[in-house]
Amino acid sequence: MVTFKLFMSKLLTAWLLVLRFSVGGFWLYFASQRWFDRSWVRELFTTAAYGNYLPFYGEFLRSLARSWEIVALAVTAAETAVGILIVLGVFPRAAAAVGAFIALNLWLAFSFCNCWWNVTDMPQVFWFYFSAFLLNLAVLREKNHVKLLYLKRRRKL
Repeated sequence: MVTFKLFMSKLLTAWLLVLRFSVGGFWLYFASQRWFDRSWVRELFTTAAYGNYLPFYGEFLRSLARSWEIVALAVTAAETAVGILIVLGVFPRAAAAVGAFIALNLWLAFSFCNCWWNVTDMPQVFWFYFSAFLLNLAVLREKNHVKLLYLKRRRKL
């Protein structure tokens, strides 16, 4: 019985690491797409903003569309920070909360618009961003996070 509990404990720890690396890698991968060139975001963001049919959120996106470059830079920095913090295990719950907020905004912006990507493949777009939201909530829910970066405290003499 003790070995089974130990096995399940190790399995849970492994699952948490896989979950964290997957979610952190997700954010780092998509942030890296905009590290050196954000020009492609303009057409994508303005199309989503002007095609969004959610009452208040669509208007909010349209007001942000004028300053798309600042929005792209802020989202890129936030995604990079979230990815690094989740992978390293430094404040993973706070990072997952921010990641869930980003994923929720991406879901609302890109899944609820009259855009060409929703015409061609709406379920894929919807579930892609919604899955990112759910996985960030799973990281947020975990209470036992394994840290990759251990900071040793020195004893005072």
